[in-house]
Amino acid sequence: MTDGKLNIGTAVALGNFDGLHKGHLSVLEKALEFRKDGYVPTVVLFDVHPKEVLSGSFKRLLTTCETERMLTSMGFEIYKASFNEVKNLTPEDFFEKILVKELNAKALCCGFNYSFGKGGKGDSKLLLSLAKSGSIACCVLPEKEVDSATVSSTAIKNYIANGEPEKAAQMLGRNFAFSGEVIHGDRRGRELGFPTANQRIDESLIVPKYGVYETLVTVDGKKYRGVTNIGIRPTYLSDVVLSETNILGFSGDIYSKNITVELVKYLREERKFSSAETLISQLNDDVRQVSGDD
Repeated sequence: MTDGKLNIGTAVALGNFDGLHKGHLSVLEKALEFRKDGYVPTVVLFDVHPKEVLSGSFKRLLTTCETERMLTSMGFEIYKASFNEVKNLTPEDFFEKILVKELNAKALCCGFNYSFGKGGKGDSKLLLSLAKSGSIACCVLPEKEVDSATVSSTAIKNYIANGEPEKAAQMLGRNFAFSGEVIHGDRRGRELGFPTANQRIDESLIVPKYGVYETLVTVDGKKYRGVTNIGIRPTYLSDVVLSETNILGFSGDIYSKNITVELVKYLREERKFSSAETLISQLNDDVRQVSGDD
């Protein structure tokens, strides 16, 4: 961010923004409203997710690159902070050193459960108090609910891990998706009459429940229906988790291209087939179910 933009003043959206779900979007949209006052919409992102440091294990709903791309496309400037450098700051020091001095914040927006400062001791009530003392506008957004359930990254991850992409989509406001390079496989799908685009799911992401999904696949900006198997392929065992997508109505060489796969519906569990013939029969059923053909 340039000094010129900092001199103007910023409207800062605060949170971890893991997934950019409907709850996050309400905070972000509120920060964007301050553009009418001339403030630069800004998001504070840490170089690592705090839970990666504090718990040692953390799976994301979006890769870091995709999170930044989506925020930038919404109109946000991104301020990257080193978590290790700020994790021991008191809430008051974080407010003063980062938000006031570094970012020249004129407006702050966060969710009802936002925490900040060493040990997460600062909460939205303290932020409101500190902002008021500094004559900074501060908006705390209430929880978002879908079917009486609070929207949260944890709930969405549980839906994905349990094979419920429709419920995850309701909280995200879009289908859960992942992107990646199409890699070479063993061409067995082609031999069976069902060529697949094979991908490895980014290791930072939550791994969906193993099984077969109805999907939407974006190739070169165009969307196609797809049938995607995620797992270890028990009939022809794989030693790594793979996403293998039969893209309906598509033909062409897409090796080394990046494609995006959106999970629409869980169709069935992965299972081992006794023969190639029974596998082909099931694959035909899967395609008919997705394509809507009788």
